[in-house]
Amino acid sequence: YAALMNGQLCYCMSRYRTGPSSGCTIPCITEPNLFCGSHDSMSVYKTGQKAPSPPRQLQVTKTGSRSLSISWQPPNIQNGNVTSYMVRSKVVETYAGRSLLPTQAQIQGGSSGSTTLTNLQPGSKYNISVTALNSDAESDPISILEWTSIDVPVRPAKPKILRQSGDKMILELYETFSPNGPITAYQVLVIYPGTVPPIDSSTAFSNYETAMNKSIPYYITGEFDAADFSKYQEFVVGDGNKINGFYNAPLAEPFENPQFAVVAVSRTRNEAKYSYSDISGPSGLLFDNFRVIILGCGVAFGSILLIILVIAYVLMKRRHAQQIRFEAIINQRHEMRTRGPIQEVDNRAYIPEDVPEVTNHYQALKEKVWYMPEDALTLETDQFRNARYGAIHRGTVRNKNGIIVDAFIHCIPDYSQRASEKKNMLRELDICIKAGTMKYLASFIGNYEGPDTTFIAFEGPSDNLKAKLLAARSAKSFPYDQILTIASMIAEGLNYLEVKRIFHSHLCARSIGLNNDYIPKIMGYGISKYVLPDIKLARWTSPERFGSAKNQPAVVWAFAVLVWEMMAMGGTPYHDLEDETDVEEAVVENHVRLPQLKDMPDPLYEVLMSCWNDDTHERPSFEELTRL
Repeated sequence: YAALMNGQLCYCMSRYRTGPSSGCTIPCITEPNLFCGSHDSMSVYKTGQKAPSPPRQLQVTKTGSRSLSISWQPPNIQNGNVTSYMVRSKVVETYAGRSLLPTQAQIQGGSSGSTTLTNLQPGSKYNISVTALNSDAESDPISILEWTSIDVPVRPAKPKILRQSGDKMILELYETFSPNGPITAYQVLVIYPGTVPPIDSSTAFSNYETAMNKSIPYYITGEFDAADFSKYQEFVVGDGNKINGFYNAPLAEPFENPQFAVVAVSRTRNEAKYSYSDISGPSGLLFDNFRVIILGCGVAFGSILLIILVIAYVLMKRRHAQQIRFEAIINQRHEMRTRGPIQEVDNRAYIPEDVPEVTNHYQALKEKVWYMPEDALTLETDQFRNARYGAIHRGTVRNKNGIIVDAFIHCIPDYSQRASEKKNMLRELDICIKAGTMKYLASFIGNYEGPDTTFIAFEGPSDNLKAKLLAARSAKSFPYDQILTIASMIAEGLNYLEVKRIFHSHLCARSIGLNNDYIPKIMGYGISKYVLPDIKLARWTSPERFGSAKNQPAVVWAFAVLVWEMMAMGGTPYHDLEDETDVEEAVVENHVRLPQLKDMPDPLYEVLMSCWNDDTHERPSFEELTRL
């Protein structure tokens, strides 16, 4: 409501708390049966303003040829809670020869204050606006104008040599264009025969004098404005004049019989981009033919050599495979495999009755594992990740119920592991088998044993929580109102692992799989941790874990950081600290904790702070955290 005092003073408030005055004599405009003050009293009117005020301090923080990064501050007046921001971009000026559609993206979360606009047109001026939205309405926009960086022009056609007259050469040049910025100038490049100059789009070549002094085998002999192209379309190389500060030197030794190229230049105040034509010249054809001949000979020689190497490789592989199979039989290669028990006997070749039977770990594993038939397994060709024990591929598995499920498939060669590696692999596999199947786990499915490779399959969610949160910043859908529900499901899955006495050491948003139904799938325990990207986990590490102590309260600490990540829509914990050492010093020595986000309720932040208690015994259990 707005309260007006004699039309001069304005007070804004969420509710008018005083009662009616007996001195009110002026009827309300929209409700004549009510009085809204008098000439000597305060008049109160309902403004009808439900939307927030516009965001503040919109600025461009980083400029690219196809992207613009922006940031802003939240509105001063929110009229409730700001739930999201709408970012719109519209082209004002462009060099593209087509109309460019405006774009818009909804950034979820009232605490969001930055985003990056992508897939923009280089060398174009954009009007970027940001509005704030609450549950009732959208604010007025705040706007800013910004250019994207220019990019490389379209490559010009190579110049045509018309004729030669003494120490001069007449070229015909061809105009080009650029949708990525202005064509501001053209340069003519003189090149010593057989030389291939660098053609980086940011490289500017030197003039004749510099080339002579530094023995550079190419130089710019002239530059002219694009507006004067018709004047220089027939360009005379070597007339001795200066063209825009470049000396057009007569063609003399060592450039008496040169090659030529044209450079299209796109310049703005802060940057320049260059695009180079193919080389032409009297000796260019000879050089090109010679290069083609050399290249052809090299290809022919390489093909013959490749055929010889392939034949040799096949023969050696067969011999090696036979040798390995023989050794495997001698050494009982079933050591690594889970199929087929091993009987242990003493030197007298029988098992004495008074000696207790030795536990067969591999047989125990076998009884727990589902052995998939070969036709139940399908692998994608491209490798997803190269892990400790072998390659990991995405694929599908037809499970015991005949249902096709997405999977990560770990392909482990039987003979590439040392004995210690085999033990570690089986130990980590046993953790996943021990965990069993649970709704909120990316569970172990089963394995298939090929002739030389063991295939281990786990549930493979289509995406991970971190990627989904970051995508929501660029207008991808995400159920923001279900964040605490998802967190509660994760806590339930972690509680299940805790009951199984399984310690999760890689907990973060990237280790939570998500499918389209937004049911979380916890990944990263046991051997399944190798599907995760290699990231440094200091930002999710409790103080005692920096000392290498493994305990369940450390997972509670990491879970609270994960919840903070979710509320920050994928924000990086301790984003103002650069490396692991800084994070460790802040958390352990200075007792720094992650801040409360603007749209984070006080009760939730109190729960997170209890998870970050230095005293591990004071942290809540996952059974308690499931009630989030």
